[in-house]
Amino acid sequence: MIQTAMKVSARVISWLFHPLLMPTLGLLILLNSGTYISLLDPAAKRAILFVMALGTLLFPLIMVPVFYYRNLVTGIQQASREERLIPMLIVTILYIITLVYFLRLPLNRIIHSYALAITLSVFLLLVASYWYNLSGHMTGLGGMTGLIIALVLLYGTPLMGLLILTLLASGLTGTAILWLKEHRSGEIYTGYLLGFAVVLTTLLLY
Repeated sequence: MIQTAMKVSARVISWLFHPLLMPTLGLLILLNSGTYISLLDPAAKRAILFVMALGTLLFPLIMVPVFYYRNLVTGIQQASREERLIPMLIVTILYIITLVYFLRLPLNRIIHSYALAITLSVFLLLVASYWYNLSGHMTGLGGMTGLIIALVLLYGTPLMGLLILTLLASGLTGTAILWLKEHRSGEIYTGYLLGFAVVLTTLLLY
């Protein structure tokens, strides 16, 4: 009974912090971070968020039935490294298309930088997946952590509470993934560091 409850809880946590949610959630934080970016017109914010969610969340989710129909995957949660490659390639292409669209919009540089950072993270995760089964969940959460720290460093934004919550979410998700035996500890740590380093470096240097 206890093991079943733990497994269900771990599964719920893994879905709550699914990597496809992270780009939109990160952009929501960026647009409401207390910096001058927050002064954007609410209608413009909604439009930007819609474009991000469309390209990095809705379109990838729409592709899931196609993956099953074409027998590209036999299961989302326990997909092998080989099964993940083609879906990840398609998701990466969708992220690149979203990035190109963002770069063509007259937006602030930090928004362009963020779109570039998440695309680089997904691309590097794809490349690494040829050899290692890195955790996409932790890559997304590492990127979220990098985003918050970058905002603090660039604008002095008081986001310590949000940073603590993100670190707690990262710890919970990492523990849940270990419990579900979807990744080894090294794949979790490396995935987190990949997302963290790419997003933080891109936002600080771009």
